[in-house]
Amino acid sequence: MAHENLSKGQQKIPEADTFFINSDATSNNEFSFHNEWLVRGVAVTSGGHEFLEKIKRPKRGDTLLLWVNKIGIVAAGTVLDDAPVIVYRGGGVVSPNEPEEYHRMVRWYADLRSTPVSSAEVVVFHGTNPRQAFGALNKGKEAILALIASRVEQNDIHDLLARGKGRSTEIEILCQARRGQGRYRDELLALWDRKCAVTGCDLEPVLRASHALSWQGATDQQRLDPHNGLPLIATLDALFDRGLISFADDGAMLCSPSLLGRHRELIGLPAPLRIVLREEQKYYLRMHRQRFAFCSAAQD
Repeated sequence: MAHENLSKGQQKIPEADTFFINSDATSNNEFSFHNEWLVRGVAVTSGGHEFLEKIKRPKRGDTLLLWVNKIGIVAAGTVLDDAPVIVYRGGGVVSPNEPEEYHRMVRWYADLRSTPVSSAEVVVFHGTNPRQAFGALNKGKEAILALIASRVEQNDIHDLLARGKGRSTEIEILCQARRGQGRYRDELLALWDRKCAVTGCDLEPVLRASHALSWQGATDQQRLDPHNGLPLIATLDALFDRGLISFADDGAMLCSPSLLGRHRELIGLPAPLRIVLREEQKYYLRMHRQRFAFCSAAQD
């Protein structure tokens, strides 16, 4: 039954919510601590019960867009935990002015500090700039997320080309891998009999070459290693990329708590990998589990 549902490739994945969070707290004299947020892998609010309740809203797997006034979106990240932690002065607050802060764990997958999504660009799709310290993004969400994804890929390609003097062939191979194409994709598909790693779907145009260890966290060698990934249909690729599913060493699918029973039933989850994993593949999947806080002893 699971494979029958998944092989259609058209099941709608659970909708992940997206939120703006503003790092320019009034109590910090409008100073933004966004650089510290990215270093520490957190998102922060402060100021009492109202703001604690706001940062409780995102669930694991949701997206946060880090907004800096007069600049725009400087980062995007995936929420990794299920509830905020209250941090007190002297115990790890980001701002020295705050007696307490409310922290969420975030994997900031898009660092846009050098090429932010500007206020003007947000207005085009959203109609206005974020007016509050924390709020949901509904209008224009897909367009803004697509713009972020495109900009991250462009930045990665630009970085590759900038260091490519005398290495044109190698850099071209890396650029193709960044786009999920070329040698990396072909060798990854070959490891899985040119089929989806879960469903067995062999319609290659709908298979995506998903990296387990993220591009940003990998060396060039790891970026090209076909063991560092899975060929997946679009639904599973989206879930894997957002950290809503992962896989144990024995190939069993692990589901985030954000995937409710009705979501799992709709898509046909959990469903295991089709083949026994090699040690090299287990290594990269362990990195994926750690990155998205699939951290129980049974998994690692």
